[in-house]
Amino acid sequence: MKISRMSFDVLKLPAQNKALHCYLLMSVWILLLIVGVYYKFLEPSRRLPEPASTTELFQSLTLDVKTKRIFKICNFPDEMGEGDEGSLRSNKWLLKGVMILIRHGDRGPLQHVKKISSINCGTEESDILNSYKTYLHNLTVFGKLSWVGPGPFHGFPILPAHTRHCNLGQLTMKGVSQLLKLGSLLKRNYKYVWPKLEKLNDTEILVYSTRYRRTFQSALAFLYGFIPKDSLSKLGIYESQSMSFCFKDCGCPVTDKLAKFVRDSISYQLKAHPAVALLTQQTGKALFSSGAEQGSLAGDPHAVRDALLTYVCHGSGLPCENSNNCVRRQNVAGVFAYTDWVNHQKWRNTFWKRMCLLKSYGLMRHLVQQMLHVVSDNGPYFTLYSGHDHTVEQLTTALGISNDPLLLRYAARVAFEVYQDNREPMSGAKAIYFRVLANGKDVTRQVAFCKNIATIGKVNLCKIEDIVRFLHDDYFTGVNATNYKDACAYKYD
Repeated sequence: MKISRMSFDVLKLPAQNKALHCYLLMSVWILLLIVGVYYKFLEPSRRLPEPASTTELFQSLTLDVKTKRIFKICNFPDEMGEGDEGSLRSNKWLLKGVMILIRHGDRGPLQHVKKISSINCGTEESDILNSYKTYLHNLTVFGKLSWVGPGPFHGFPILPAHTRHCNLGQLTMKGVSQLLKLGSLLKRNYKYVWPKLEKLNDTEILVYSTRYRRTFQSALAFLYGFIPKDSLSKLGIYESQSMSFCFKDCGCPVTDKLAKFVRDSISYQLKAHPAVALLTQQTGKALFSSGAEQGSLAGDPHAVRDALLTYVCHGSGLPCENSNNCVRRQNVAGVFAYTDWVNHQKWRNTFWKRMCLLKSYGLMRHLVQQMLHVVSDNGPYFTLYSGHDHTVEQLTTALGISNDPLLLRYAARVAFEVYQDNREPMSGAKAIYFRVLANGKDVTRQVAFCKNIATIGKVNLCKIEDIVRFLHDDYFTGVNATNYKDACAYKYD
């Protein structure tokens, strides 16, 4: 049968289309291959720069012995566990009272840092957090979340202004959760060994806070988890005039000179480690947002460390100064390792120890006074000091407790428990002991002046006579003086 030319062309058309499609696909594939090969082997100097917004997520950091400690400084609420507070559970010993110094919870950075608007400083909702918010709303007037209690903090905001944003130096909602958790943990520890806790009224509780929102809000959150709710609503909170809680013993100008000696020593150490100085400078330039702050803070390892915590503790990507200088995991590990070493060296510094003794004298006197009030059954029976990392660091150094970076983490605490030996009820002060716990660990044996240690199981107790004698007779021997006035007038050449 004959097939016409037109019919043949019609049958041939699909084959031509198929060939055309194959040709086009092959051309595109070859073009992509050429581009890929060109990019792969092109010299780095001729490549286009990467976007300056490139970040490295800190969550990808491998957990090991060194990096675990960095995360522990954040003190995440869901990782906070019970300590050894209230662990002396014996009918032979009566817990008479407790004094606790806390550091405020998680906060925003102290200086302007890059990408701060993209960092989430919020926290996961929990039953105790929701209960606390409801309590505060019911406590305040017309829904305005400010303190209505008596005292200098009347009108202070009682919650962070934003639930997710990081504000400079302000407590975050994660910080609120930390203190709520800490208060509830300690309440659980003391519940069965200190029955008075459940019945403490507002006249039996004494609270001091520095005049910062973050310390005041931290104190409230802790108290909500720790004391009866009825007492909290009636409580007066007193203001400390200094971060050191010096009370009436604040005028000591020589501490400024001692602080300068310490700063000079730290600066000298940094100059002796040029590689660390360069790492710190590069990291700081990538962290701080303004030119002025880059110039003044970028070379300070402790300022860089503080800024890094904002990213580390909130799972944020680390920023870049430009395409060639991004903060990497090794930057973080290096800065933290160096600052930990500096803090350890500082603890051995004579000028540092003298400064801490003088700065902490007022607080030490107040602690002893509260212990004696507890012993005399006049109350208050619970005292809270809500302060800062400097407060904790100076007091523990004055006590002789060895330095540990984790001691200063967010929501850190130092607890003093006062016990009476029921076997010697008529022996007065001789039957009264105390113990010291740092972040839940019994450190009583480290206290320099505790000479009469009583050990009951794993619990160590120091006689209250030892701290009274130390305060009255031996406190100023370490600063070549016999009293506070002379110690503060000492001439350092």
